[in-house]
Amino acid sequence: MIEKNTSKIKTKIGLFFGGLGNEAEVSVLSAKNVAENFDYEKYELALIYWHKDRFFYRVKNFSEIKKPTRRIKEENFAATFDIALPETHGRFGEDGILQSIFERHGIKYCGCRVLSSALCMDKAVCKNYLSGYDIRQTKFEVIDFDCFNKKEISLKLQEIENTFKLPLFIKPANSGSSVGITKVSNIKSIKNAINTAQKHDHKIVIEEGLEGVREIEVGILGNGKIIVSRPGELIPGKEFYDYEDKYENGKTKIIIPAKLTANQEENIVLMAKKIYRLFNCSGFARLDFFIAKNKIYFNEINTLPGFTKSSMYPMLMMNSKMTYKELINKIIELAR
Repeated sequence: MIEKNTSKIKTKIGLFFGGLGNEAEVSVLSAKNVAENFDYEKYELALIYWHKDRFFYRVKNFSEIKKPTRRIKEENFAATFDIALPETHGRFGEDGILQSIFERHGIKYCGCRVLSSALCMDKAVCKNYLSGYDIRQTKFEVIDFDCFNKKEISLKLQEIENTFKLPLFIKPANSGSSVGITKVSNIKSIKNAINTAQKHDHKIVIEEGLEGVREIEVGILGNGKIIVSRPGELIPGKEFYDYEDKYENGKTKIIIPAKLTANQEENIVLMAKKIYRLFNCSGFARLDFFIAKNKIYFNEINTLPGFTKSSMYPMLMMNSKMTYKELINKIIELAR
């Protein structure tokens, strides 16, 4: 009598990390944390490293990314894993480009679709889009150095100097992890700040700062039916929550749940739901807000939030009585 093999074949998850943008190092940290909390009893894990040489590599462990050798072609993705789980923050990995590769090859993947990813990644497009809805934002202007001539740029800067109140925040339109952001407290510093932002993108966003601002973040999980975390608050160790404060000096204080009135919390959650649905988001995302003088302002949305040990999104969701492993499993289950 021939015995049947009753062992269940595990679904293989392709964990993508690295990438071509300026957040590749953060991506590696996120992927390491996901791998450490992965449900190996339920799924099989395939590590896929996106190298700066623009090729993808299958690696056995994270130390292998220094000299990867096993290149994997896009057309072979479907034979390598069943579901893609991207932890590729920033340009190329979060803006719809990687997602379009998955779409082209008919691969299920976690997170937002191509259009949602692209709209949310570009801060200028995102802000202009939401300007058509009842979503309060800080005063802002966009300068695209590929589209504006020198005269137009000069006039735009003059208008900003005349009508915006200091401080200003100058940032690349397509960058995350606070890379390339400068706080300008003296108008004479504006050109240096613009030059810093331009190193990361040809399009920049200039925002008017707020007095006595509080930084509030919310996590969302789901497709049609969504789970919204209770808001959390970041109290930066510096003037504002920049890259160094996020990933290096660890001085930022995190409070979950944030100390808000019931009305403030309700309004933030409602606004987060509205924005998530306006952009037709799916899977998961983190939404950032400001509170100043009892008014709530939308700041930005992150469709592939960090999963490092200091990242806010997993902390927010785990406060919703969910373990790290359960969170990763749920994100995988939401893949489509």
